[in-house]
Amino acid sequence: MPKAYLILAYAVTPVHVGMGRAPGVVDLPFQRDSIGYPIVYGSSFKGVLKSSLMDKNSNLAKCVFGAEPEEANKYMGRFIVTELIPVFYPIASLDGYVYISTDYLIKKAEDILSVVKSNTIYTRNNNGEEVNILLGKLKSSYTVTLANNVKNIGSLIKDKVYVFDNEVGLQVVESSLIRVTRNVLDDNTKTSQNLWTEEYLPQGTVFIGGIIDAERTNELCKDIKNVDEEFKKNLDNISIFLGGKETIGKGLVRIKVI
Repeated sequence: MPKAYLILAYAVTPVHVGMGRAPGVVDLPFQRDSIGYPIVYGSSFKGVLKSSLMDKNSNLAKCVFGAEPEEANKYMGRFIVTELIPVFYPIASLDGYVYISTDYLIKKAEDILSVVKSNTIYTRNNNGEEVNILLGKLKSSYTVTLANNVKNIGSLIKDKVYVFDNEVGLQVVESSLIRVTRNVLDDNTKTSQNLWTEEYLPQGTVFIGGIIDAERTNELCKDIKNVDEEFKKNLDNISIFLGGKETIGKGLVRIKVI
């Protein structure tokens, strides 16, 4: 089995990774999977990681993630990047806020964990519990207690996560999202020229993903003594911007490589 890394990410600020304009209440929704849950596509995540690594070690960035589009010599990178899955969401409750997830998201996380051969990031408690959230009083299917390697990446993260069944799970996740209406004003008349709504994951959201060593090489990899160690040293415990909203203070995410 090739070497693989578990990627944990924590939203330091609200995050918007868009899928372009769409019909409906939200003009610029967050990227979604086939079921309708928010997700960060592998291409989006890989691009941000590569850009961050290029600033530190361009040869290493091209070794692990491949050639730049404008380069005549096209070659594949050594590493494969999975989608980044938002799994644990903070949501308002009578207790201030709690963390929630769904059985569908937990199973997606377990698939990633099985591929990267990582220790579990939580322990499961089979008894469901009632909690008051925006949708009212709901009973979770079960709860999970997060491991320290998850709790340590962000100060907002709580020990317990309420996990809901798939019948109400997507609705619960939707109620945790932030919709922001933005406007462009004419400098002279101060009238609206453009009005649109963007969708954000809340600050404190926890993501999970994986990076797999495909054990292939290219010319740049041959010049690096230990690719795996250099990769982890340069990307572990860094902060990156997802979604291109850094000019308005959005999209700041902390990365942990395990």
